[in-house]
Amino acid sequence: MLRNLLFAGFFLISSSVLAQFSIKGKVTDAETGDPIPFANVILRGTTVGITTDFEGNYFLQSKTLADSLDVSYLGYIKQSKALSKSADQTINFQLRSASFDLETFVFTAGENPAFEIIRRAVERRKDFDKRTLSAYETRSYTKIEIDIDNLSEDFRQRRSVKKVTAVLDSIKQLTDDEGEKILPVFFSETVSKFYYRNNPELKKEVIEKSKVTGVGITDGSTTSQITGSVFQEYNFYKNWLSILNKDFISPIADGWRTSYDYDLLDSVLVGRDTCYKLQVYPRREQDLAFSGTIWIQKDNYALRQVDLTIPKAANLNFVDRIKIQQELVASSAGPLIPSKTRVLIKISQLSDNTAGVLAKFYTAIDSILVNEPKDTKFFNQAVELKPDFGLVGADFWEKNRPDPLSVEELAVLQMVDTLKNIPIIRFYSEGLKFFATGYKSFGKIDVGPWPEFFNYNNVEGVRLGMGFRTNYKFSKKWELKGYLARGFRDEEWKYASSITHILDRNHWTSLQAYSSREIDQVGLEISNLQGNSIFLAASRFGTLRSPYFSTNHGLNIQREFFKGFLVKGGVNLGQFDPLFDFYYLDKNTREFKSNFSTTEIRAGIRYGRDEIIIINDNERASLGSVKWPIFEINYTQGINGFGGDLDYQKLSLYVYHRINLGRFGVGRYELDAGKIFGEVPYPILKNHLGNETLFYTTAAFNTMNFTEFTSDKYFSIRYRQSFEGFLLNSLPLIKKLKWRFVGNANVLWGSVENYNVANVPMVDPEGNPRKTFGQLDFGTPYLELGYGVENIFKFFRVDFFHRMTYLDNPGAKPFHVKVSAQFIL
Repeated sequence: MLRNLLFAGFFLISSSVLAQFSIKGKVTDAETGDPIPFANVILRGTTVGITTDFEGNYFLQSKTLADSLDVSYLGYIKQSKALSKSADQTINFQLRSASFDLETFVFTAGENPAFEIIRRAVERRKDFDKRTLSAYETRSYTKIEIDIDNLSEDFRQRRSVKKVTAVLDSIKQLTDDEGEKILPVFFSETVSKFYYRNNPELKKEVIEKSKVTGVGITDGSTTSQITGSVFQEYNFYKNWLSILNKDFISPIADGWRTSYDYDLLDSVLVGRDTCYKLQVYPRREQDLAFSGTIWIQKDNYALRQVDLTIPKAANLNFVDRIKIQQELVASSAGPLIPSKTRVLIKISQLSDNTAGVLAKFYTAIDSILVNEPKDTKFFNQAVELKPDFGLVGADFWEKNRPDPLSVEELAVLQMVDTLKNIPIIRFYSEGLKFFATGYKSFGKIDVGPWPEFFNYNNVEGVRLGMGFRTNYKFSKKWELKGYLARGFRDEEWKYASSITHILDRNHWTSLQAYSSREIDQVGLEISNLQGNSIFLAASRFGTLRSPYFSTNHGLNIQREFFKGFLVKGGVNLGQFDPLFDFYYLDKNTREFKSNFSTTEIRAGIRYGRDEIIIINDNERASLGSVKWPIFEINYTQGINGFGGDLDYQKLSLYVYHRINLGRFGVGRYELDAGKIFGEVPYPILKNHLGNETLFYTTAAFNTMNFTEFTSDKYFSIRYRQSFEGFLLNSLPLIKKLKWRFVGNANVLWGSVENYNVANVPMVDPEGNPRKTFGQLDFGTPYLELGYGVENIFKFFRVDFFHRMTYLDNPGAKPFHVKVSAQFIL
């Protein structure tokens, strides 16, 4: 009996000594509800602690128990919570953002010890950059949420908004830690396979399953193409990262020393690896650079984790915060692959009476396979949707999500479904979509485009019109499109119609027949200004310059044989009927004529090596090129026969390229060259586009008058440079305004053969003198130079142009001031 009592006493004493206290919980951002990875969780007064994982979770065990638990992370206000005496307890933390003072870091004499760590990491970039792999593929899960936040009281009291909040008050709403309401408007989940191949560098994403719900979303197929991981790639082993079409320098870029300062904070365990924990921050707060924390592995100087923010002081508009958190894992070949990435972009209010936008992106990958490249033909379509991508049940997502949806995310889904069924929300979302696309959907038919509804000019007077097109609900193989308009002054009908048959959506192949009769302007033809809709619309109001009726009937065919390589061809029958004083001399009889017909056979190729194309309903839409220029070559053969009056050939080359120049910003150049062979009336020649308006446009030479120059042989280079914050960020007073310096240089060589000059009579049939077209001397180029400032009050831009040549021309001015408004970040 005594022995049993002694044993029991010993057991109780031992149990108390060996007892383990377990504490778990989650650390989140109080404003957004997002997890905070890598936060420090420490028992107060002890050295016992741990860091949260990528999902913000922690699990701490200790033999002793303090009175409270402290959680801290750089950029957030430290928080403490009391502990109970329980052996197992769950304590969650919501941290609030704190301002970060860059001036608190002071270094003593000698080199900063963090510099050697960064130097070694930069030296070994090629060892860990995933782009050095011959190929890799991953399975990805991507989640996107978009919310309206910063709902000010003035905004909530607006009549249209009150109708929404009245309904939302009846269901659970999301709020931040301060009780401010957040209205979710979009939520998506996507499971996909991502493929990368080096030499040549190619990318492809196959969307296996996708679920999209959002206000104004009617067709998930288009949206699903841009909700995958291909648009959520953030590689810090590149010198520059593109975010919101802005280029931000990496903390381990080649130019790290000129852009960043660093502070070595600690040496910590990340998993089983010892890592240096470093604080990074930009040398100039206006620069497009990151501040935050990075973890670099001690034994091989590989980048293991990042938690970085774009400071609010950076030279960006309407952006309160951009935050990127990422953890990387080593592939079987050595280079690192981001295993989890979380991005938060917070757009501020445009004014006190509006709301802001909060966008959250999360990507997790697994099933990494390296150095087994797919054939280049596999990459023909950059984004591919599986036929059954939208046919998926709830059980699929439960099995394929890396983590279950949080309570907040489930509330988001409920609210989005509720919002999109509220009549006032549907009205505004459909209205915004109508303004952006030009069309309003009614079942299988879209009505529009709205710019054709009304116009006014000196030829037509008041012009009214209406049009339509069929959409994917009507057919995914056929598209019918057309509009009809009439002017009240000229009492003439104008129309355009087409029927398109999509033969192959993978190797995009289409056949189109079209017919149109419309008023055009020499040098301002609709077909040449399709990419400059605002300038085109403005040019068709008011006084029309050299107007004529253009009638066209024809066939077009195109096919993409491999990624980026599109071949097109067609036949066009045209008729030119001038509405201004125009004559030309017949090539054979030298008789005066004022109208003519053309029969053309056309062929062309377009190549964009890394151009990103998505399928928008029944049309292709380009999201631009990432690195390489886009080339386009076109050839036209005019036939004197089959209804045509003229025999000629046209050959043209167009190149567009966007160049990332690092600290110097972004440059863009357009190269345009061509030659017209044969004697033809001057409207068929190249009538260079001028700009006599006060407004700046990239579509024209901004110091050239309308129809001032015509060429049958030409070569032009137009270059524009956006310096972002370079230069002006360094000026003490100007940098607070966030102005950005811009520059332009446009040069044009051109000439006209003598027979085309002689084709235009100097007098009319009655012997009255006539004005001919202007021409260039190929040895003396037309040159204009410009400079200016953009981002004035965030919206406005002013350009100053100097015309350097042909100053003796009638109406030529050596100096021009152009203004414009633009919405840029």
